Amino acid sequence: METSIPPEDPLLMWKAPEHPQHTRSRLWYACALIVVVACCLYSIATQAWTFLVITIMASGLYWHTHAHTPSKKRIRIWKRGFAMEGDYTEWMHCNGYWILRGPDYAELHIEKKDGTSVKIQTGDVSPFTIHDILSPLTEELEDRRERLLDIIIRICKL
Repeated sequence: METSIPPEDPLLMWKAPEHPQHTRSRLWYACALIVVVACCLYSIATQAWTFLVITIMASGLYWHTHAHTPSKKRIRIWKRGFAMEGDYTEWMHCNGYWILRGPDYAELHIEKKDGTSVKIQTGDVSPFTIHDILSPLTEELEDRRERLLDIIIRICKL
């Protein structure tokens, strides 16, 4: 399925995070702390020790994974395919692409035929430029929308 990266210069290339970094307020942190403390107190009161351990571990893991800014990934687009970092995929192995426009960002989604997908923000590149380059190369999936879980993550700033 995946072949080697073409030697010619790409049509388009940029670096951007895969997902937006959410700005959290003091109120968000206060609410999160209240939820964690309430879960811990409930687990102690009901002697649900595994729930207590899971709550503490999940809180620590969340804090550890979200304490840094998302790293930037490089995407390159050619006439025959695209490469995310070093993984090259030809367009014939893709179902198409769609662009999610958020309140202060845009995100390119490329769906592969094997059921996986690639997601990256558009960064400094205009979504219209990306659309103009991709539309002759692969199908635009106009019926795609943000998944429910992604909406919840965005709203809760997780």
